[in-house]
Amino acid sequence: MNRPPSDRPFQAFEVVFWHVLDQMFEERLLPGDVLYETTLSQKLGLSRTPVREALSRLVAEGLLENPVGTRGYRIPDLSAEDMQQVFQAREILESAAAALAAEHASKADIDELEEIHRREILFSSQENRREYCRANVDFHFAVMRTGKNRYLERTFRPVFWRSQLYVNYLAEFHPLSEEELAAESGHNSPAEHAALIRAIARRSPRAAAKAAAEHLRSTRAYRILLDTERARLIFGGSAH
Repeated sequence: MNRPPSDRPFQAFEVVFWHVLDQMFEERLLPGDVLYETTLSQKLGLSRTPVREALSRLVAEGLLENPVGTRGYRIPDLSAEDMQQVFQAREILESAAAALAAEHASKADIDELEEIHRREILFSSQENRREYCRANVDFHFAVMRTGKNRYLERTFRPVFWRSQLYVNYLAEFHPLSEEELAAESGHNSPAEHAALIRAIARRSPRAAAKAAAEHLRSTRAYRILLDTERARLIFGGSAH
């Protein structure tokens, strides 16, 4: 996920954006932590302009907050209520995008989804959580692009990234056994993604929307664990 450093504006912006995401992924940044523009600039050896741009985008994407009258950028506090709302919003948006994808997908679009799905299976079998999560992100954005509705895409981005805070801090990574992968059943993302690809390839908007909705519901119900000490600490703002 890391990008090579550069002080050219676009590349520098990417370095900052992915550095912050990596820090969250590795749980070096937790809810309630504060990031400062000057600190990041010095740490990454970049000018403050791309750092400021990247932090502003992270705010727009729902991954950081920048309260009026305060210094720094804060990792948002998380709550069960906020999590429920963000996954409800994802279900609505992704079901609509999946239905549109079934109507508009080209062969190249379906090939891309299948290639990402193969990466998911590979990284899950290798127990490579980082690359598996990256492939999972790629899959959801690819489905959204395949729907070919730029307004839906634009609305989806901050909702998706906000949901990733919950996935990152609370979800368990369960590498799939060969039997689970072969069965393509049960509550696991690769199996659910395979069902969604099949529905899109069959040109069935109703089946695609149903597959997307069921995937989001099972993600919330089965992979994000709320009744744990970890969840109580995260929601209580005492994750350190």
